[in-house]
Amino acid sequence: MGTNFKPSATDVANAASRELLYTICPVLVASNVALELGWIDDELARVGASATYLRSLADEDAWKPHYDHSSDRLIRDGGNSPAVWAQADLRPTVLIGLTQAQPAGKIIVRADADIYRVADLKGRAFGIYKSLRTEKIDHRRATSEHGILAALALHGLGRADVQWVDIEDRDSHKEVPARTPAGIWAQRHTDLDALVSGTHSREARALLEGRIDAIYDYSVGNAKRLEASGRFKVIDDLDLYPDWTLKIANAPRTITISKEFADTHRDVVVAFLRAAIRAGRWINANPDAAAEVFQRTTIYPDASEIARALRAYDLVPNLSAQNLAGLTIEKNFLKAHGYIRNDFDVAEWADASFLEEALASL
Repeated sequence: MGTNFKPSATDVANAASRELLYTICPVLVASNVALELGWIDDELARVGASATYLRSLADEDAWKPHYDHSSDRLIRDGGNSPAVWAQADLRPTVLIGLTQAQPAGKIIVRADADIYRVADLKGRAFGIYKSLRTEKIDHRRATSEHGILAALALHGLGRADVQWVDIEDRDSHKEVPARTPAGIWAQRHTDLDALVSGTHSREARALLEGRIDAIYDYSVGNAKRLEASGRFKVIDDLDLYPDWTLKIANAPRTITISKEFADTHRDVVVAFLRAAIRAGRWINANPDAAAEVFQRTTIYPDASEIARALRAYDLVPNLSAQNLAGLTIEKNFLKAHGYIRNDFDVAEWADASFLEEALASL
């Protein structure tokens, strides 16, 4: 090919159509590691495709498709409530993978409180996050509501047995565009002193100030930092119970792809999954090294706590019967509590053929 070659308009259009737009939650999913290790770019290059990070776009509303899936070329990996909302109420997508790697959650109170078990919270005030943004599903509130209700039920209590206090947040997205998720979350990481003092979240501040009596925390390592401050104590850890359904609150994590892109660029979708599977296997074999990567790409502050958590999980994406059942439980919760309007069949949403092809080709 001569040096004067110029791509035709068709060539340019075809290249653009194979550019995948991706977004990944700051949580324990293999895509975060696959991206940092360069495997997503490598696998996509093999099929003549490329990927652009959603929040690298110079648009003040670039964050929105992460929640509403409002792009015909978007792949999303992360917490399931936005994905469920998009599929139920907004636009057709395809569920191509699941990962179960989220703590079930802990109930935290002030260290000096005369509260020693969840049953002692009867008549007391539970703080619950509330986003003031109405253009997206309030995934943090949904997760907390699910976890709080589960904890109450374990101790013979229900919604009416506690006071619910909204902890309001303007929920701004002020970060400047970044080439990868690590660049965004570096802007969000709070300094160590604030983390140790327990002032890193609105809920923890409200608890510390005595405006509420308890909070639900579902992060990795945060409860340990709160306890280290001497001001807080954990009175229940839902991970200690044998019931696996207690872990269903914005989990299992979902990998979803816009249906338009899945229908027209199957090989690109399979390439992304190949990278995620490779990363999941590497994470499972190397939790300490993976924890260092996750510390850059998640909202979790402590690499040692991340590594400890990883040893309990399988980060290889799957569509197992148990995870599909868990996702159905979560979907039903979101419908019953008004987070989504419409119902749908999770089994029909899922298409295992992409994952099967990716696994067979490795």
